[in-house]
Amino acid sequence: MADHVNLVINGRRISASAGQTLLDAGLAAGRAIPHDCATGQCDTCRVRIHSGAVDEAGTRIGDTVQACRARLTVDTVIEFDEVPDVVRRAGTVDTIIDLTAEIVEVTVALRKRLTYLPGQYVRVSFAGLPARDYSPTLRSDGSGELNELIFQVRRQPGGAVSPHLGERIGPGTAVKVEGPFGSAFHRLGRGRLVIVSSGVGWAPAWAVARASRLREPERDLLVVAGARHPQNLYMRPALDWLRDRGAATILTCSGSNPPSDARAGRPTLHMPMLTRDDTVLAAGAPEMVAAVQFLAAASGATCYADPFYAADRSPTGSQPSDTNFFQRFLQRVSGHRTAKTEPVA
Repeated sequence: MADHVNLVINGRRISASAGQTLLDAGLAAGRAIPHDCATGQCDTCRVRIHSGAVDEAGTRIGDTVQACRARLTVDTVIEFDEVPDVVRRAGTVDTIIDLTAEIVEVTVALRKRLTYLPGQYVRVSFAGLPARDYSPTLRSDGSGELNELIFQVRRQPGGAVSPHLGERIGPGTAVKVEGPFGSAFHRLGRGRLVIVSSGVGWAPAWAVARASRLREPERDLLVVAGARHPQNLYMRPALDWLRDRGAATILTCSGSNPPSDARAGRPTLHMPMLTRDDTVLAAGAPEMVAAVQFLAAASGATCYADPFYAADRSPTGSQPSDTNFFQRFLQRVSGHRTAKTEPVA
């Protein structure tokens, strides 16, 4: 193995050392690859191997690897989707509105706009409390100002942050925001776009679905959204907005006594047959996201995933065993990408 190798990142050639991670090699040469945790848990740094080979460290999914763990061995060419630069912004809580008994909508007014792609996430620190990752979205009617970030958050019993929303955290509370992160964002395409969400996974799903309707109105779009409890089906107005603009929508409820306008069972039970031409985005509970990824992998569809974890992410922590199993499964089938792990408590 040569001591020095050439690495081409999105068309730019740099010199690197064998054994360096792709991420470290890029950073050392001033060519930053988008990243967040840098520990192999969030998938923000996932890149495509265009040519060459790397020590993939067990992270390969199709033609992609995690840049923070994959190490250089020979001359290699990699590519990633260009995303807005990670920046820091300050602001204050503007409003907190109860969408349901468990879910609140938090609007943060920023002093300066933060640019992000629909579906990405940001790290939010309310004054005096631990940072949490949330996906900016829009209100149910599609509204939102350029200097606003709108979040939909479930109050997690025993959580360090979410139970304080509407109490310790209220209008005027200072907020610091860092981002954006994540790779499960809206991309223009020709094939059908299938979006599947559960619970507050609706936040990034709605952002991506609305962007698709506005940017590519002729593209086939199917949105499957659901919740466990009927009282948390707060996405109805947004689904109406999509349906009025030609999208197909399905509402599901996996708990008891589903309402008449919702299909019984989890969203995955009501997905269509997928094909290789489909692009799928899944956001919500890890088990649901893993099931969607499995179906996408089996059909050859491209899949971007956004699992929401309530527990804190730590450098030494590991993902749930079912996700690890699924990662190993995908390494043995076709090329699909996943995205962030988002603590929401």
